[in-house]
Order: sequence, then structure tokens, then C-alpha cells
Amino acid sequence: MSSEDKKISLSDAITWTTDWRSAPSTAARAFLIPIEDLQGVLDEISGQSGTPKARAYLAMDGTEEKLIFVGTQYNDKTGVYEDLLPAAGEDYQTATNSIYDFTEPCPSACDPNSPLN
Repeated sequence: MSSEDKKISLSDAITWTTDWRSAPSTAARAFLIPIEDLQGVLDEISGQSGTPKARAYLAMDGTEEKLIFVGTQYNDKTGVYEDLLPAAGEDYQTATNSIYDFTEPCPSACDPNSPLN
């Protein structure tokens, strides 16, 4: 993962989301999301017409829960918002489309005074 822009490779994203689905249980109750990092996803989809949307996936990096984000684009033919991903084998640091991991799971990035915690 790039510590500067929080991008991850397609390979890591596939591994992490697969690991989440096979995890027996997780401890995450919420995720802390820096707005400046979320802006990267918004920038990728901002030029789209219609109603641009992003998608979040639940993932695991080892034992740490993750929430990874991708931009999407609406496909008029299928009626589906399709993920905008880097191509397989494409350098994720220079790809047009990116997968972002910039969340901190709660616990430990929790608000101890929140009634939602």
C-alpha cells in the first residue's frame, strides 16, 4: 500500500475481500475515514454524468478489518454500477482507476463516549 495516497493493488484487494468473507467473525464496529483520502475516490468519479457513486468493500489485512473504496460507473446496458478498477497487472500507483484503503477500524480508532460504539 502506498502510505502517501492510500492506494492498494488489485491483488491485495482481492485477497483482503476474500479473507473478510471467510473470517468466522470480526471485531470491527465502525471505521474512521479521513475526508482528504476519501476525496481521491470522489475525484475519480466527479466528471461522470448522471449520479456518480462509490462502493465500499469489507476486507481483512491479516487480522485487521478494512473498508476499501472504489469508484463506479453506471452501465446503461446492464443497469449496474460497475467498479472502476486498475487492470490486472497494471501498476496501481499510476493507474487511472484506483482502490483505496485509508480506514482505521474501531476498535481501536473508536470514540469511547459515543452511544454508537
